[in-house]
Amino acid sequence: MVKTQQVESGSETLKEVLNGYPGEVRFDEPMAPYTSLKIGGPAEAMVLPRSSAEVVLLMERIGRHRLPYFVLGGGSNLIVRDGGISGIVVHLKHLSRISFQEPDTLLADAGVSYPKLSTEAMSHGLSGLEFAAGIPGTVGGAVAMNAGIPGEETASVLSSVTLVDEEAKVRTLPKEAIQFGYRSASLPRGIVTSVSFRLTPAAPAEVEQKLKRLLKRRRETQPLSFPNVGSVFTNPPGDYAGRLVESVGLKGLRIGDAQISERHGNFIINLGNAKAVDVLALIEEMRTRVKERHGIDLELEAKVVGKDKTREA
Repeated sequence: MVKTQQVESGSETLKEVLNGYPGEVRFDEPMAPYTSLKIGGPAEAMVLPRSSAEVVLLMERIGRHRLPYFVLGGGSNLIVRDGGISGIVVHLKHLSRISFQEPDTLLADAGVSYPKLSTEAMSHGLSGLEFAAGIPGTVGGAVAMNAGIPGEETASVLSSVTLVDEEAKVRTLPKEAIQFGYRSASLPRGIVTSVSFRLTPAAPAEVEQKLKRLLKRRRETQPLSFPNVGSVFTNPPGDYAGRLVESVGLKGLRIGDAQISERHGNFIINLGNAKAVDVLALIEEMRTRVKERHGIDLELEAKVVGKDKTREA
């Protein structure tokens, strides 16, 4: 058993803990460039492992010192507060391998772009991931939130998940061992490193046709010309969050440089210099007005992390 020691967060302490770690390490790293909304204060430390072995080494240090950590994927559906994130942000962009096992199995590291994986599957004549072409995240994040579109989701094509748990042990879980829900997955705490998908052989031209159709619909309905957080709320049973927000007259509402999109009521966009506090104020207004008019409690799909500038979140 690894002996643990509680360590207070702080750049000097983290520098000591991460001294000698073989992966890439950055301190006081601004988070805005790593999120689709382009906002957020700095990460106290950002670690970018280059292999699953380096993830194991990192989790050993995190566990030994009981450090807080947050796993960053593509940065979509993520709101980082203006005070930044204490502890370690783990960025998996270097875990980027893709491989195929005939006839229908696709293996991908957690840091692979989900849209890229979709086009790779298409080029190899495999169908099932066309919906992923319009989801601006990574494979690991897509599994963690069971990303999808109406009628299709990650769980439907997933075969197994490999992760490093908080005891720094590598575990491979078959799909049957994971309970999936709407935008959720009951994974053990830890860091997903790779995923196996079971797809369906198909003519590349047919796959491409469906992929392009889904992308066209996304471009027509979502405000993709501005930095945005993605879907803010999950859809309540039998309805759509965007419709509910529109019905209470909030499309176009602006606080600072944060605005509820005029194109889609479930999107908040950054007009240039939005702050997290502005985005969160809009979210509260959306929730309050929908609750007052319809009696429905909207649930966040976007994840809010970090701390305010003056107090812990």
